[in-house]
Amino acid sequence: MIWQIAARNLFRNARRSLMTIFAIGISGTAILLFGGFVTSIWFGVQTSLVQDQGHLQIFKRGYLAYGSADPDSYTIDNVEDVIAAATADADIARKIATITPQIAFGGIAGNPADDNSKTFIGRAVRPDDVNRMRSWDSWNVGVVTDAVPLRQDDDRLAVLGVGMARMIGLCSELQLACEDPPVKMVEGEVDPDMLAFIQSGPAAAMQASSGSSEATFPRLDLLAATSGGAPNIVSVDVATALPQAVRAVDDSLVLLHYDLARQLLYRGDDRATSVMVQAHDPMAVDALKADLQGVLNERGLDLEVLAFNEVDPTFNRIYGMFSVIFGVIAIVLGIVIVFTITNTVTMNVMERINEVGTIRALGFRRFTVFRQFLTESLLLGLLGAGLAVVGGLAAAASINAIGLSWTPPSNATPIAIDLMVAQNPSLIIGTALGLTLITVLASILPATRAIRFPIVTALHHA
Repeated sequence: MIWQIAARNLFRNARRSLMTIFAIGISGTAILLFGGFVTSIWFGVQTSLVQDQGHLQIFKRGYLAYGSADPDSYTIDNVEDVIAAATADADIARKIATITPQIAFGGIAGNPADDNSKTFIGRAVRPDDVNRMRSWDSWNVGVVTDAVPLRQDDDRLAVLGVGMARMIGLCSELQLACEDPPVKMVEGEVDPDMLAFIQSGPAAAMQASSGSSEATFPRLDLLAATSGGAPNIVSVDVATALPQAVRAVDDSLVLLHYDLARQLLYRGDDRATSVMVQAHDPMAVDALKADLQGVLNERGLDLEVLAFNEVDPTFNRIYGMFSVIFGVIAIVLGIVIVFTITNTVTMNVMERINEVGTIRALGFRRFTVFRQFLTESLLLGLLGAGLAVVGGLAAAASINAIGLSWTPPSNATPIAIDLMVAQNPSLIIGTALGLTLITVLASILPATRAIRFPIVTALHHA
């Protein structure tokens, strides 16, 4: 009975009730849309990072804290034995999609054709393994990361950051749009073989005279210190330049083949600075991390397994920032709803004081009147929440169909905006319950005022 009375009271001033329901619905729709955007960040940005770095990385203990100052002491020896030990257990091996070593190092890059040099940050990988990692999308969020333009069968190819290519003087060779490049000094008429010999040594001269097809790519010489501290040089053919997310990295990156970096730094020894591990199931990463750490400890290896967000906290910062923004937006909209409901119920109370007095005079208790106003607010909240859910799902589907994109701080290339409202049932349920609860709580104060009127005063209220 009380539900029927509450529903009829809503239609006594239908325009006011509809405006209140729309206010709740629009506020809820905004919360759902931004919540769907934050959800897409959780899945989309994480997928993008995992495609590049894997879920887990194995380091020699202390590498992140001290490895850059003393890389040789924190390099993993016999890395293939470490990988074999990590995957010896069949249960662990089934959970791993890709496990591959990588080498991070630094040095000086020289462009003999432009007589230019610059310090660089080197990252050496196995092309086939890294390209397999870049196809990972176990959450089916549609994040596409282009394959690395390196070849497993050609360890001389390298890829530069766009800033690195620009600074080293490869704009025209790589067809980059460089504004106001510095004026180059013109070389005199010198025999090409002799010029190559002078600039890069006998090996380069022999390559130039042989007419190798590899000369179609611009060449770069990389100088770095070996594990023994002696300088060593290798030459790479620059296949292309790709933009990087962080400007400092973009201005310094040289991505090259793992085998060539081993020759440059370790004289071909089986060593690496880290091992990247990508899991099949993202929900089983924590268990996989514990299992891998347990295996390494049992083998007596001084290695530690770290999650990708422990190695690079960028993801935590991005997700934390948008979560705070979501919280602020939800609080602001919640305050708007509170004032809207309070105003609506207060006006209902003031218009129905005589009715309240009559109900009380018929013998109904104060709690009955109080419950009636709360029931009306509950109906408003349910209708508004229902409108918010429908509006949020429809708006998200419409926006997703447009195909908008954005570039997260962790990416160099844009990813599609996919407002994941329907894929997050807890967001929908939580928003609907929150809207309903706020509506009911906002009506308590005006409903309390209504039942405090004495019966005689209420009956004589004009």
